[in-house]
Amino acid sequence: MENLQSYDGSCHCGQVKYTVRISPPISEQTVMQCNCSICHINGYLMVYPKVADVTFHHADDAVKEYRFASKNVPHYFCANCGTSVYGKSEVPEQRHIMAVNVRTLAGIDLKTLKIHDHDGRGDSKV
Repeated sequence: MENLQSYDGSCHCGQVKYTVRISPPISEQTVMQCNCSICHINGYLMVYPKVADVTFHHADDAVKEYRFASKNVPHYFCANCGTSVYGKSEVPEQRHIMAVNVRTLAGIDLKTLKIHDHDGRGDSKV
């Protein structure tokens, strides 16, 4: 059985709240920094938990969806403050995971993260 570490996350205003369980702990895994247009402009740092390991504590209308390019990966942001929170792929082999913006998680020291730079500009699925 996986040793899941639990993290609470929220947008800036607190309207969007969630809990994510992920293994290994974020401090022990590689966090992705993508250079595609949306990740670059929003400063996303992403980890990829299973969809089943993310629990939302807000109303469905607390987030708005934005799609671009291939429109395969809707990105979700707070409808009130605009914080970019997560993305969920509609590509069949990726539907079981989601991308969570580490910057929205409480208690994460960004200076200690192991960052992997991903060339999303060349990825046709983005």
